[in-house]
Amino acid sequence: MLSATERRRSPGEWLQLAIAAVVVAAMFYPTVWMVLSAFKSNREIFRSPFGLPGEWRWENFAEAWDVGGLGGLYLNSIIVTATAVTISVLFATAAAFAFTRLEFAGRRALYRVLLIGLLLPPPVVAIPLFTILRDISLLNTLWALILPGAAWSLSLTVFLMRSYFNSVRPDMEEAALLDGANVWQIFFHVSVPMVWPAMLTMIIINTINIWNELMFALLFIVDEDKRTLPVGLIRFYGYHSTDYALVFAALTITTVPILILYFLLQRHVIAGLSATAIE
Repeated sequence: MLSATERRRSPGEWLQLAIAAVVVAAMFYPTVWMVLSAFKSNREIFRSPFGLPGEWRWENFAEAWDVGGLGGLYLNSIIVTATAVTISVLFATAAAFAFTRLEFAGRRALYRVLLIGLLLPPPVVAIPLFTILRDISLLNTLWALILPGAAWSLSLTVFLMRSYFNSVRPDMEEAALLDGANVWQIFFHVSVPMVWPAMLTMIIINTINIWNELMFALLFIVDEDKRTLPVGLIRFYGYHSTDYALVFAALTITTVPILILYFLLQRHVIAGLSATAIE
């Protein structure tokens, strides 16, 4: 009996594959075009916009890095993203553990209140959040991006982590409880290793979302040395809007690494989301 990979595909399956290939190519080609344009001169971009570079100009990347101050922007983005993702995933995992494994008054009501965060668009809270950050003297600091970024991703992370906890049998946790382990020992030594695939999924998703966050970075940061990559790119384009080769090089430097990270880890994202039993 032929396996699914050995049997011949039907015409309908070939048609589906062809349509999927066209859709993927249409979605991915702008990125390829951007990368190829980063290696060209301005004249070559206009003369042959869809062709390969006649001369691969690696110096465009060095110039964009120096002129745009991308090193400092990268550092700020890494600090903001790493700290916010760490806070979000750790607190969300602990909250999901509490919602699924512990009994306390108001558990369901508190969980529903937390899910309201999934319905709020960022512009709705921009002005109140600006006022709060001003009153506690966090405006124009990296914490003005770290704390809102972590809080904004908390609702989705708790929702998915709670669903994953519900899909995991509590047998090992109950055994640890009978052996005398306290709640924190059970959480860190038993529960976290079991839900690590879902945590890795949320780390990747939150990293992409917080790395690309723009609105809060525009509103809450004034000093040049505290700006993140999205804001830095906007200002870079404002100064060099006619130097397309330099702009494409800066865009390539800032977008390709995060794309590579996602493609390398997409298997874990898909596996984590597939294993989550959505209620």
